[in-house]
Amino acid sequence: MHFRKSALDDGIRSRIIVGFISWLMAFGCVPLDTSGQDETIKIDQHRIGINNLLWDLASLSRPPAFKWLKQDSVVASLFYSSVALNGKPTQVFAYYSDPDHIAGSPPSGKKFPAVVLVHGGGGKAFQQWVALWAKSGYAAIAMDLAGKDGNGKQIEEGGPDQSNENKIMHFTSADVRKSWSYHAVSSVILAHSLLRVFPAVRQHETFITGISWGGYLTCIVAGLDNRFKGAVPVYGCGFLGESDIFKNQLARLEPSEQKSWLDYYDPSVYLPFASMPVLFINGNKDKHYNVVPYHKTYQLVPAGQRYLCIKPNMKHGHPPGWEPVEIKCFFDQLRNDGPSMPKVLKQNETDSTIGFWTTGNVVEATFYFSNQTSALNEQRIWQSIPVTSLPANGMITIQKPATGFKYAFLQVSDATKVSASSEFIIQ
Repeated sequence: MHFRKSALDDGIRSRIIVGFISWLMAFGCVPLDTSGQDETIKIDQHRIGINNLLWDLASLSRPPAFKWLKQDSVVASLFYSSVALNGKPTQVFAYYSDPDHIAGSPPSGKKFPAVVLVHGGGGKAFQQWVALWAKSGYAAIAMDLAGKDGNGKQIEEGGPDQSNENKIMHFTSADVRKSWSYHAVSSVILAHSLLRVFPAVRQHETFITGISWGGYLTCIVAGLDNRFKGAVPVYGCGFLGESDIFKNQLARLEPSEQKSWLDYYDPSVYLPFASMPVLFINGNKDKHYNVVPYHKTYQLVPAGQRYLCIKPNMKHGHPPGWEPVEIKCFFDQLRNDGPSMPKVLKQNETDSTIGFWTTGNVVEATFYFSNQTSALNEQRIWQSIPVTSLPANGMITIQKPATGFKYAFLQVSDATKVSASSEFIIQ
């Protein structure tokens, strides 16, 4: 029996072919053709006022060569090429998934917002982290920044490992591109360039979040790669020469090396060039990223673009660093796809009071303060005063504690338990 071919048949056949090609592209059987991509895929290097910038941002803007390793899992794995070390190209291991893939479904043709996930010291490419974001509606990529594969084995062509000696290293000008920081920043930006051309990704809705050393990298990358729509560094900050912990590691270097390291690799050099909104998340007692350098870091971002979320007694680690609901809330807000998270702004201060302006449906507020100046950040004792009456107009006035304070902040939360805070108030 023969059937006459119709225009409808051609349309169905075309959709099947297009869908099949998209599937092949998604799983590495067809090379990505980026010749027709929007010019905004390129990083605007001209806005960065740094002479002799270490990174070739034009090159890092281009999607790297890559190959899929495992495609039959709801979280796929791949290798992609990164910058050279000792004259030889390096390879980076990464996990990837998106809402279709995590559900075990063929590509639906939908495009999703996407996020680059940057692990911290002692971390790796976390499959679980990618899966959490894919289940929440985002495409996600997480790369290993220690030169290892998904099993923790060193890759023959991997980049520098993430030992403390490689992170804060003795070096000369000839070694400046051999450092872990140079390679890690490069690999993060290249992961973004690759992610943006995947068929399931909305290239103008990409975000980045990183934890600890990953937060440190996020601060640098936010200043370099203006293609991101938003950034959330967790814990990590700049001014590492003033950190309780990192200043001791820097002290191992010669004075000239310390200066060079801070000039090349401290986030404070690059964060002022960030063009996207940035949400800073940290605890008030973090061991590695303490109050004063943290306060100086977020002030590098214009007031209208910076958001704060100080979580009292927040633990330091990877799961605690990816758990805050505020991260996705912030990204959704920037996409106009969710309610606005609360925001707190200090308005005025008198001898006896401090006034804060809050936005959002604030249902709970607490004022935290400490008088300790000699203790290490993680050992500092904080006290709290709950706000018992929340005015309807968004203005909260705090009576200063009779003992005074050296450090303080106001934390608020809304009915959905999304929290925000003021900046640290340092007397």
